[in-house]
Amino acid sequence: MAFVDANILLRWLLGDHEELSARAENLIQEAKPASLLVTDVIVAEIVYVLRGTGRDRRQTSEALLLVGRTDAFKYENKELIMDVTKLLTEIKLDFADCYLLARARREKTGLETFDEPMHKAYLSD
Repeated sequence: MAFVDANILLRWLLGDHEELSARAENLIQEAKPASLLVTDVIVAEIVYVLRGTGRDRRQTSEALLLVGRTDAFKYENKELIMDVTKLLTEIKLDFADCYLLARARREKTGLETFDEPMHKAYLSD
């Protein structure tokens, strides 16, 4: 298993660089199943870049789902990232807030926040 960085994932998802996108595609095609580990921090970076390049919440979530369905990849915390992906499309919170909300729900812990929409989402679960 090897960690995979955001640049490889982004070149693969966006296809925006002739040489690097092709290299990313080859790497992913040749990788053994679940041999490329995608950490939570890398997911955050992917979301940040996709949103910053004009992708909406649905498109960003679809990209994360595609990574999750691709044999070569393994999310560090798949269930958590799938919960976050769902929240990204359901609530107008940023990735970090969705991540905290998903963790608090999953781990059945409290959540302290001054963010009223986040607080309401937490209480509605």
